[in-house]
Formats: sequence, C-alpha cells, structure tokens
Amino acid sequence: MSKTSPVDVIIVGGGLSGLVVARELQKKRKTWILLEANERLGGRLQNDNSGDRIDLGGAWIWPQHQPLMNELVQSLDLEFFSQPGDYSSARVVGGAVEIVNKIVKELTKNDFGSNSESSPTCSIETGSAVMRCKRNQDKTIEVQDTRERTFVAKYLVIAGSPNMIEKCIEFDPPLSPLKIDSMRQSQTWMAGVTKVALVYESPRFWPIYESNRGMRAGPNKPSFQVYDGSPFEESLSALTFFALSSLSLTGDDDDTLAKQCVEQFCSSLSPKTIQDNPGICDSLKEYDRIHVKRWPLEKYISNDRNPTRINPHPEPKLYLARDEWDGCLLFAGTETDLRSPGVMEGAVGAALRAVKKLNQRLS
Repeated sequence: MSKTSPVDVIIVGGGLSGLVVARELQKKRKTWILLEANERLGGRLQNDNSGDRIDLGGAWIWPQHQPLMNELVQSLDLEFFSQPGDYSSARVVGGAVEIVNKIVKELTKNDFGSNSESSPTCSIETGSAVMRCKRNQDKTIEVQDTRERTFVAKYLVIAGSPNMIEKCIEFDPPLSPLKIDSMRQSQTWMAGVTKVALVYESPRFWPIYESNRGMRAGPNKPSFQVYDGSPFEESLSALTFFALSSLSLTGDDDDTLAKQCVEQFCSSLSPKTIQDNPGICDSLKEYDRIHVKRWPLEKYISNDRNPTRINPHPEPKLYLARDEWDGCLLFAGTETDLRSPGVMEGAVGAALRAVKKLNQRLS
C-alpha cells in the first residue's frame, strides 16, 4: 500500500464544492489533494457528450439572489444568458459544466503556463473512491482509497452528499451520533431525477409559455416538469424534461422514455397553442436526437436506482455543517450549506465556509 507525502488538506469530492475549496486553497498557496471517486469531475454538473452543450445536471442560477455564484461565474470570465420564458433565472453559456472546466484548468496550470495533472504539492486524483478516513494520535489524518493508496494531511474536507458519504466511508474515530443521524436523514437534491433532452436542429418553434412549467406525472407519463433547454447558440433548440423513470411502465430504454415525454407534452398543450401552431405535435415528435441522464444510476450520488418520488428540497441542517475531530474534519457539500442547500449557490457557500476556517487554522 503506497502512502503519499503529507499535504495541508485532503478534499474528498470533485464536484463544484470540492473544486471551489481547492481553488481557494491554491490562491492562499496551501497544499492539497482532491480525491474524486468517478473518472469525471463535476458531480451533478454535466453536459451531453456529443457537443450540443445541453445541461443534463444542475443548470439554473439566479444572479440577483445568488451573489456567490454570480461572483464565481464572473471571476471565471464566463457569461450568463437568460432562461427563455423565465428572465429571473439564467444559465451559463456553454452549460454549467463550463464552471467546472474553467476551475480545473486553473488548478492544473503550473507556473510555466503549461497544463499538468498535478504538482508536487497539489493534485487531482480521479477514480479514487475513498473507503476509510482515520485520525492518528499525532493529529495527522490518513485517507485510504479502494486502490490501496493512503493520503496524509493535516485537515480533511468532505465535499460530497452527506447521505452517500455516511454509507460509503468509514471514519475512525467515529463521527458523533448527531452528525451520523443528520447524514442518514439528509437527501441528495435531484438525485432521483432523470433528465431527458430532445434536440432539434432548428431554432425554437414552440411557444415559450408552453416550455417552462410543471407537468402532471403518472403511469407512462414520466415527466413532472419541462423547460426550454436550448443552448445559447440559436442553431439548436431543446426541450428538457425532469422525469421519474420508474413511471415508464412499457420499457426502460432511453428511446421509450423520450417518446413518452414528448407524447405527454403534446397531450398537455393548450387548445390555443394547437390552434395557433398547426402541426406542432408532429414537429415536436420529429426530434433529431436525445440526451438522457439517469442520475439515480450514479453510484456516488444516489442510493435508490428506481425512485418513485422526488424528495423535497433540502432545508438547512446545523449538524450537517458542523466540524468533527476537533475542527480537523470539515464538511462542504451543498447539502451542508446553511443558506442555500441543494443548489449551486449552496455548493459555493459551503466551500467558502470550510476554506475560511482552514485559512484561520493553517495560518
């Protein structure tokens, strides 16, 4: 079993929160290692794989009400565009995953201006599923992953879903009973959702008011919400559905799910829309391709592969945010935020809360 040289901080989780922790630590010239269980960084932020730049995970930002996300996006030289039909919200040009891409590029850029995956004191390790965290008598912390590697640090930041962390990682000494209970009761926001995007190689042709609303879900009507998921570029348009795949009773393949979503959407159009837009349903059913992301199948995000309901939006829970191990073990996933849990603003807020404490303790 290999053991790395000690660093200031180990970060477990390479979603938005973990990456913001690494970014802020790097600004203060602290040493860190980020461990991500999946081969992909970004957590619940993901685009399609074919270059259409369709958000298949977190997408919306409310710049007027989310100052941390507003500041982060601007600091990365990214741009917003208004969500069609709901101008109080916005999306990131290129998809929210561009936030991840920009941060990773910053983190892996060395002093000579070229890119490398690691430096002697800071690195990102993907495919590194943590299974055990131990605090030694000398106050150092050892983190072991499933590849039989041991990482050593002064501090540890857990930046993942509390519910999944409690199930997947052993802590020695054990976490406090109140912390464990809070983690077990927490729910990962939107982990039960399957996102279905229908892509059309043409500009938008449906009325805006029809494409940003809730839908009545039921057997073979799997969608409970639809929105205009078109990218900033006007050459493509997209309808994106939030769906419960368990409601698709006649098949579990992506094509069937997409067909059911568009049939459900067409059946819910108002008589006025159908009258004013002859042939709209035929056009809607002639999509060029689909992108489907089944978040319940993500091993480190959901523990229910076939959910039958969507959990309510998480509320702030004090014990999810509290440190353990005399302040050496900190928690920074979005569900641990005390202001905006579950959304991107909460991921950044939780990360900045953890970093503020680390900077004080490492000074």
